[in-house]
Order: sequence, then structure tokens, then C-alpha cells
Amino acid sequence: MSILPEVSPATYLALPALTIYLLLGWHFCRSRLASSHSKSLLTPTLEQLLLISGLLLHASALFPSLLWASTLHFGAAEALSLSAFSTLCIYVCGQLFWKMDGLQPPMLGIAAIFLLLSLLLPTGHPITYPLSPLSRGHFLLAMFAHGMLLNAAGVAILMRFADQTLHQAKAGSLIRTLPPLMTLEKLMFACVRMGFILLTFALLSGIFFSELAWGHGLVFSHKIILSIAAWLVFGTLLWGRFKYGWRGRFAANWTLAGFALLFLGYIGSRFVFEALLHRI
Repeated sequence: MSILPEVSPATYLALPALTIYLLLGWHFCRSRLASSHSKSLLTPTLEQLLLISGLLLHASALFPSLLWASTLHFGAAEALSLSAFSTLCIYVCGQLFWKMDGLQPPMLGIAAIFLLLSLLLPTGHPITYPLSPLSRGHFLLAMFAHGMLLNAAGVAILMRFADQTLHQAKAGSLIRTLPPLMTLEKLMFACVRMGFILLTFALLSGIFFSELAWGHGLVFSHKIILSIAAWLVFGTLLWGRFKYGWRGRFAANWTLAGFALLFLGYIGSRFVFEALLHRI
């Protein structure tokens, strides 16, 4: 009998994806952040192909269990993996609209840390509600909303950090290479808008699913209450942006407040229960 722990097929796909993220992160730090700006060994096309290859491996490890498995497991590990995936998808898509050079090191670093943690943490608890296309759709909408708004919060932190050090002569190399604050702000609001739309559909689909599965509407647990509170915060932020042109540090603070509510509503509580208390 083997004494080695059983390794799932998804892990064999996630590990090479993690390797690609780490190697690309090292490459971008060496070529973008090093004071000597070492000559890049990879062309932009090869950089993009490697990143897309990592995303495809990551997706192959992540989504089959979420979309087709007879038993759906979800917890902190799966949430972190999905957040890592959405982080890099946002970067790839954002390049189509804005100059994103300088964001690669922090985004790849965050994605690699999240994916590594997801491999170290135990598999999430089994979902007990009836599985159907509607329930899986609700679940994926909610998780992609979390991932999108997590990225908005990450960009908001970069905005705050860049704004504080903008006029300092000894600003770090990361700050000097980040895209302009205006670009970061546009990226943050793009993430907030998409996250708000996904969260809206997640809440609506949750109402329909509750009616079909249990014959009643949403039960106002702490998760639902905090999710609705976050939805109101992000909706107010978007309205303020449209009506009054809210921007800069003020908008970044609203984004961080909204995500804090969303995080406490589910991902934070699952992490405490599963990783720290070893309960489901």
C-alpha cells in the first residue's frame, strides 16, 4: 500500500499552471522591475502564449469539477483558485483596451500565491443543495462576481499605494513601472461594473433557485445580508461615478469597503471554518 497521499488529476494540471505563473512572474520582475532592466528573453508574443497556456491548464484543473461533477465541492481552496484564474483573465482582456505593462508582477504574484494556497488547503465542503443547471449557474455567477470584485479591490490598493508615493523621489521600482493612475482607475471601474452585473444576476438567480428548490425566497443569513450590503455599496459607487464623477482615492475606498463586506459574507467565513477551525 502506498504511503503517499492521493493526488487528484486536477492537481497534475494545476501544478504546471503554477509553474508557468511563477516563471513568468520571475521573468517580468527581472525584465520590468530590476534596476538594470535585464534584456527580456521572451518576445511579447511568447509571453502571451505562455500565459494563455497557463490559463488553459488552470481552467482544465478548475472547471470540470465545478461544471460536471456529480458532487460539487466548494470552499476556500476553490475560491482562491477561481480568484487567481479571474485575476489573469482580467489582465489578458485588459490588454485589449489599455496599456497594462507594469501590472504583470503583482498580478502574477497574486495569482501564484492564490493557486498555491488552493493546492495546500483541503478540498471544500460538499454542496448540499440540489444540483441543476440553475444552481450551478447561480454558483458560478456568485463566484465570478467575487473574483471580479476581488480584482477591483486589488487595483484599488495599487491606486492608493501609487497615489501616496507618486510624489516621492524614492518611489519603489514597482510604483515607477505601474500604468498611470488614470489607467488603473479605468481598470478598477471596469472590474466594479462587471462584478456588479454578475453579483446582480447571482442574487436574482438565487431568488429563483430558492423558490424552485425549497419553495421560498432567499433566507436572510449573514451571507445574504452582507452580499446585499456590498451590492448597495458598489451600486452607489457606480451611480456616484456616473452622476458626480467620483474617482481617485475616494472611489478606491468605496471599492475596498464593498469588497470587505462581500469577503466577510462568504470567503472569509469559509476560510476561518475550513483552514483554521477545520469545520464545514
